[in-house]
Amino acid sequence: MQGLKDILDQAGLKQAELARLLDVSPRTVSLWATGDTALPGPVAAYLRVMQSAGPELVAQELSRLEDRALKFDEGIYGLSYSGEHAGLREGGDALAVLRAGKIFGSDRWGGIFSGSYHFDPKHQINQVHVRVQVPPDGELVTGFSGGQGGATVDIVAELERAAPVATAIVDVAGRPIELKLKYLGPLPN
Repeated sequence: MQGLKDILDQAGLKQAELARLLDVSPRTVSLWATGDTALPGPVAAYLRVMQSAGPELVAQELSRLEDRALKFDEGIYGLSYSGEHAGLREGGDALAVLRAGKIFGSDRWGGIFSGSYHFDPKHQINQVHVRVQVPPDGELVTGFSGGQGGATVDIVAELERAAPVATAIVDVAGRPIELKLKYLGPLPN
């Protein structure tokens, strides 16, 4: 059986590139290369495809890394927001989960939100569309009241990757709100 170093040479890949493609640590790839840890079957299959497909596929796979560096990571995020209402600076925080293009979350006052996100490669930005369900008699940081029946507010934003924090000003019910999105960690498997 060929060693990992030979396979990478034939595929035109470096160990660090393989680590980034597989989203594993460089140390993991080093352990595979030295034989201290067995190369997992799916990784071996991926490398066989890379070897046989040629340099075009390798280049295509490496180009995925460029966009991935700008995209949101799936995981758990802290979200803080602030704005001015009646001359006072008010704010709050929430927790959000991003997975497979979907966003779900809640703030500490019972507001629930859901929506979607996607990366716009042309403009190199993450686009977010969220619908916030304001609880009955709840109030947004803008001063907007949900009333007895609660309310729904749609929010659209463009954010850079949270590395470690992404910030944007968005219009919420006619008022500017500063959003800060911070990546907290991956989702449990």
